[in-house]
Amino acid sequence: MREYPIKKNHQVDEKRIYELMLDLFGKASRDGEYIVSSYGSLDFIRVKFSNKRLYVETKSNSRKDLYEETISKYNKFVEMATGYTAAERKKMLTKS
Repeated sequence: MREYPIKKNHQVDEKRIYELMLDLFGKASRDGEYIVSSYGSLDFIRVKFSNKRLYVETKSNSRKDLYEETISKYNKFVEMATGYTAAERKKMLTKS
């Protein structure tokens, strides 16, 4: 499971996370404290929003033809949910 911080002053809540998943992945449902969807080469994406952090668990499948599109949608989702671009998230990881 990956953990992403939310950018300071970025306005997001569980309802917004659900709407983002619905818009980007075409479907979303609730499973306890998680919001779950699937898209392209992702068998599932499970997301939990808690304490100004985003927790994301994914499972990939072998759909290589959809890999680039899936990564693009995933990065767009995480950016819209956290306020951090993929480059900013990578930079944070290398600083640790």
